[in-house]
Amino acid sequence: MAILELEDVHLDYAGSHGKTVAAVRGVSLSVESSQIIALVGESGCGKSSLARCAVGLVATTSGAVRFRGEPIGHKRRRTPDEVRLQLVFQNPYSSLNPRRRVGRQLADGLKHIAVPKGEWPGRVTAALEHVGLSAADARSYPHQFSGGQRQRIALARALATSPEVVVLDEPFASLDASAQARLANLLMRLRSELGTSFVVISHDLSLVMHIADIVAVMYMGRVAEIGPAEQIHDNPVHPYTKALIAAVPIAGQIGKLPVGLGGEVPDPTNVPPGCSFHPRCRFAFDKCRSDDPPLISAGESRQAACWLMELDHGKDSRTDHDTIEVAP
Repeated sequence: MAILELEDVHLDYAGSHGKTVAAVRGVSLSVESSQIIALVGESGCGKSSLARCAVGLVATTSGAVRFRGEPIGHKRRRTPDEVRLQLVFQNPYSSLNPRRRVGRQLADGLKHIAVPKGEWPGRVTAALEHVGLSAADARSYPHQFSGGQRQRIALARALATSPEVVVLDEPFASLDASAQARLANLLMRLRSELGTSFVVISHDLSLVMHIADIVAVMYMGRVAEIGPAEQIHDNPVHPYTKALIAAVPIAGQIGKLPVGLGGEVPDPTNVPPGCSFHPRCRFAFDKCRSDDPPLISAGESRQAACWLMELDHGKDSRTDHDTIEVAP
């Protein structure tokens, strides 16, 4: 049974000159116990906006968000159950208060779940030790730690409330390769030891593929492809997913450069008709320019929002994608 469910979530922002920015457009997602789900895509694709909807920081324009079967809405105060759904912000330099000791900040969430004050030091110590820090670190200030340690402190603050689901917004950003590896290994260990589920938002496709069970590739506020991480990495089917993977540098391939994705992300206040990716897709044909594709089955437990899936399923005799009319 899913712990966190998002059903047909839409989120619109008011843009300049009276225009509307469609940040999230009809996303459905479910998070099960002890599962790591990764949301990947270019900047501006709606990943962070979706994360804020998921934890109730912003109200959805339409659609439903449920935690433990109960609707999550945008509100100033959260119930004790809703505190078990946590968000770790992208920048620990700004999300941690520089004037307060780390231990006091980790204890902030405990008052909301009615933990007796006498138990706070033990819960704080346990949370710090879960992320590889010590009880003595509770007496220090955020500026006394490295960037990677601050990211782990932000994660420890979320873990102090014994959450069932933690959403991490770009946790690997601004970390060097060794710190990224330590954090990735930490998430996998916490999933195993605590049974915590994680929703990881990241630009780093190669990194999340190693830790995620499910990968959802987003483009222009929609899910372009979703399925088991190994399948998507080894055999991507959506042209956008293929382009993202082709752009990842591969160690040891001297003289072979990654292939960049051409074109520009469309203006979110003026989403193209049909498939929003068609202006950049070399496989686009007439139907792509007029009809917005739903998520179509691309094999067991995998879906892709691409009309090429229909062709592959025998609804058209053309199965060689390279013979389809290419977008000008």
